[in-house]
Amino acid sequence: MTLSDTTERRLPDWEFGGYPYGLMPLTLPEPGMRWLDGDLAGVLRQRALLSADAEVSADPEPDSIDQLLWFRWIIGNQAASALWQVLDDELGLVLSEELPTAARNAAALLDGYSALLIYAGVPTREAYARLIRPAMAMQHRSFSGRWAVDYVPVMAKLHALRGAYRGRTAPADVARVIEASRVNQRVHVAVAAKLVPSDDSLLRANDGLALGKTTRENVALYDAFYSTAREVTSRQRVVEQLLLRVRAIRRDLRVNGLYPTGSDSAHERPGKLWDATVAGIEARTGEVLEEAAHAAVAALRQPVTD
Repeated sequence: MTLSDTTERRLPDWEFGGYPYGLMPLTLPEPGMRWLDGDLAGVLRQRALLSADAEVSADPEPDSIDQLLWFRWIIGNQAASALWQVLDDELGLVLSEELPTAARNAAALLDGYSALLIYAGVPTREAYARLIRPAMAMQHRSFSGRWAVDYVPVMAKLHALRGAYRGRTAPADVARVIEASRVNQRVHVAVAAKLVPSDDSLLRANDGLALGKTTRENVALYDAFYSTAREVTSRQRVVEQLLLRVRAIRRDLRVNGLYPTGSDSAHERPGKLWDATVAGIEARTGEVLEEAAHAAVAALRQPVTD
């Protein structure tokens, strides 16, 4: 399947949300309920436009720093949910040792998740405490990322993978996945410490860990906050939505940089936690996300020639 010459030549407008820094809903299946429909048109289009975006003149700046930070928080978390669904499939293949390419894809996707954590976590502590944390508390006083149902099977598979190679040498590609998962843990801790140095999350502040497990109710609240709908959806459509979000993120970074004027939180990075590996992903946020997008396309394992 190929894109028409017209589509390849046309330089794209800002597509996500209909206007720069706008938002749009995400549609995902329940975890483990993805299916292949064979239709790659949407994926191919987004992959071609990911490259074409580099030729577009600079997009406008956001109307306000709050608009930009809110956009980043929502789109970053939406992209993570879509990425987790693809990563879940690849980790399953890694565990069953079925396909060597699955490990390479999984490592790139894990790095992409690390980049998303850094990207979404750029607000200053003041902006986070004023804009984002109160909004989550309005949704639920103990609102928590632990309610992200798409990450639950990913976390279980990563735990199983580390356990499977405890005490024995993992193949190089699998070792890369395990290392990427460890880096991701470090990034998560570092970003959390940057935003809330006291480690006083909404969950800890209000209910300890009593509400830490996913339930139908808190999963629905989490999905609603991030404008995520659940319905039968193909793997191709999940990847297409991920690529669309990576495109919007990269276009944002072209205009505003990772640490935008008006909310430069670089000085708030926790020095002891923000090690060279974390800084390496930070320095290549856009490139790491593009690599993750290509890994998601590769995970479909269908001919995707342009």
